[in-house]
Amino acid sequence: MTDDKTRPRPPVAPRRPLRSTAILTLTASVLAASAVGVTSASAQPDQVRAGGATAGATAALGPRQVENLDRGLISNRVGDANFLSWRLLASDPDGVTFTVYRDGVRVTAEPVGVTNFLDRGAPAGATYTVRAVTGGVEALASAAAVPFASYRDVPLQVPSAGSGYTYSANDASVGDLDGDGQYEFVVKWDPSNAKDNSQSGVTGNVYVDAYKLNGTRLWRIDLGRNIRAGAHYTQFQVYDYDGDGQAEVAMKTADATVDGTGKVIGNASADHRNSSGYILSGPEYLTMFNGRTGAAMSTVDYVPARGTVANWGDSYGNRVDRFLAATAYLDGSRPSLIEARGYYTRSVISAWDFRNGTLTRRWTFDSNSSTNGKAWEGQGNHNLSVADVDDDGRDEIVYGAMAVDDNGYGLWNTGMGHGDAMHVGDLIPSRPGLEEFKVDEDASKPGSWMADARTGQILWRTDSGGDNGRGVSGDIYAGSAGAESWSARDGSLRNTSGAAIGRKPSSINFLVWWDGDAVRELLDDTHIDKYGTSGDTRLLTGSGVASNNGTKATPALSADILGDWREEVVWRTSNSSALRIYSTTDATSISLPSLMQDPQYRVAVAWQNTAYNQPPHPSYFIGAGMAAVARPNVYVR
Repeated sequence: MTDDKTRPRPPVAPRRPLRSTAILTLTASVLAASAVGVTSASAQPDQVRAGGATAGATAALGPRQVENLDRGLISNRVGDANFLSWRLLASDPDGVTFTVYRDGVRVTAEPVGVTNFLDRGAPAGATYTVRAVTGGVEALASAAAVPFASYRDVPLQVPSAGSGYTYSANDASVGDLDGDGQYEFVVKWDPSNAKDNSQSGVTGNVYVDAYKLNGTRLWRIDLGRNIRAGAHYTQFQVYDYDGDGQAEVAMKTADATVDGTGKVIGNASADHRNSSGYILSGPEYLTMFNGRTGAAMSTVDYVPARGTVANWGDSYGNRVDRFLAATAYLDGSRPSLIEARGYYTRSVISAWDFRNGTLTRRWTFDSNSSTNGKAWEGQGNHNLSVADVDDDGRDEIVYGAMAVDDNGYGLWNTGMGHGDAMHVGDLIPSRPGLEEFKVDEDASKPGSWMADARTGQILWRTDSGGDNGRGVSGDIYAGSAGAESWSARDGSLRNTSGAAIGRKPSSINFLVWWDGDAVRELLDDTHIDKYGTSGDTRLLTGSGVASNNGTKATPALSADILGDWREEVVWRTSNSSALRIYSTTDATSISLPSLMQDPQYRVAVAWQNTAYNQPPHPSYFIGAGMAAVARPNVYVR
């Protein structure tokens, strides 16, 4: 690791007591099953703790700054009724209830203790608000409900294309760009001639737009000819980094990038593309953009620089241009930007703070440094995760088969190598802390494994089946406690001990909380299914929509962006004329604080668009038999 300056740790503050929010708990029975192909492992992995957190630390900093969201009230038409859903906020007191108003007239005889309501026989065009009730006193009315008619479209403006290619809306993210308490969408546009790094060829420019829910476009950024189009190049982050209540947008830029106000970054006439379409020379930048205007506010040199291309594992440019990005609360209170390059061989992660209008580098982790050594090479994934794995109040970067501590030093390294998919969350609620489930690409390694996210200790593993390209972990079956895990080259669904417990689902892609119970559903391509031991049940098929990223078949975004704690799914329409948002109309008696106010879940939504997209997980377990959930330790501006 290389530090920009010596950074002593701040004193550890005591954890603020958390208030519990009552929820419906579901019972679950554990199926007895054999563990064929599974090996338990208790050996500790290599660890580097120079300057890192002490194992077993439990003191936490906090609270963390999060967005000042409104109620997110939506009204979704269902037959002759309107289904209403709204947020429970971290700032709501214990025992809060709600009253519902239609066209200014109260329609709930008594306050309701959940965050959804079915208004039967109501007109389709009714206008709704909700009011929080505490001690019998109603608060002010919420903003009016956002209307849905089975779904809601956010109109998009398709960029003009060049000769021989077209544009499609690709990955999306959300942030409160203007500070009004509602989310805006940030959308990446990919040309049809986008390339994987392993493929030669010139690509069209990449564009990034911002839209309000009504389709008003706030700005468009043209990344220019010197940023190649493809899943591994542009990883954009949307988050409020400076704490002013309005989210910024960060991404890698280059000569001839044009910001949302028309200002050019670097040399407007420079063209660094070689005859194969790769961009292996010229300056590389990192830019923080104003989320409201798209103006470039701070541009710095990208770290690490590409240097000698061959030093990243090949000479033609495949591995040097593998980028990842994320957001992490490295100081325990405010977010930092994470940028990364490389994972097949050399891996470099840099952390940045955006304060007072300027990007400043906090630290850089480099697997080539003498501090870390060659054992830290080649451990990265096509994705990453962020979580406070050691429970010290500060986030770590889970970089595939290794983790980097909040201070930029290596925390642990399993040595299991590169993979395509990983999940970090409270996957085994019966044991303390968080876990990681990961699949491996190397035939000499296990096909998949579960590890203690604090230490990297392998809890169980499956036999290798070669390049295991897909894997998922989440509680999809109430008949088995905790998360179930499955992968492409494993024929079984596995419980928290790694034991085979029956048929695996028909898809290995995304997860979504959709219906009224606490177990999660299966999200794949343009549909949502409910897992069953004899077969999956279709719950939703998107109408007139398309998934993204080829065989990955991922949505533009899936997250708890509106309504109650259940997640919305956002697909692009088939012609990319709109983002189409689907939200559940199933009633639930479970009330949870908005998942977007759980910092681990919120930063997971920020990194969801990174390379091979993965679904978000909160810091606590949601599923059958779940415990009461502690209110998140957060504050708003």
